Amino acid sequence: MKVAVVGASESVGEHVLMELKKKEYETVAVISENNRKPDMEKLGAAQVAVSIDHDFYDVFSGCDAVIYISGSSHKAGGNKSVLIDHDEVIKSINEAKNHGIDRFILMSAIRAHEQEDSDSRTIGDKHEADELLQQEHLNYTIVRPSHLVDKSGIGTIQTGKGLSTDGEISKEDVAAVLVEVLNNESAFYKTFEITAGETPIKEAF
Repeated sequence: MKVAVVGASESVGEHVLMELKKKEYETVAVISENNRKPDMEKLGAAQVAVSIDHDFYDVFSGCDAVIYISGSSHKAGGNKSVLIDHDEVIKSINEAKNHGIDRFILMSAIRAHEQEDSDSRTIGDKHEADELLQQEHLNYTIVRPSHLVDKSGIGTIQTGKGLSTDGEISKEDVAAVLVEVLNNESAFYKTFEITAGETPIKEAF
């Protein structure tokens, strides 16, 4: 299986590339910065594609699945740990459909709403992106992690609805979840909230 990882240069994306390589998937790292190409190759990407202005036409060619990593920023504040670029989500979903890609995994967030004084397309109702994906008749899985932290993964999580927004989860464990659900039929057409917990990731799905 050939997997396009959009946002591969994000911290979670880097862990996803390593996890996919470990499981012998062929990967396309989709990034927006030319200077990160060598880093992506070192992490196991078979191909590195630079998306300019959210143009995914050539990027998704030959791919079987997409893992979309929403941008994460520790500078965004405690209640703004994940920012979603709605334009990029829309274009990536549409291009996946154009290329006949059915499997689409979106990393969103537990917090459904983010507000910021500035007028930014990256801030807003996360459900806007989530609901768009659910309506497009793709084989989707939406993963909503709690607050992302730079800690070593522990390999265990908690899943459920209405999880506390005060929880946290390591970026490494989120990446492991995104790869685990890729071919797990129990995760097809479903949305999961996740945070650190005591259930092994494989058993959680």
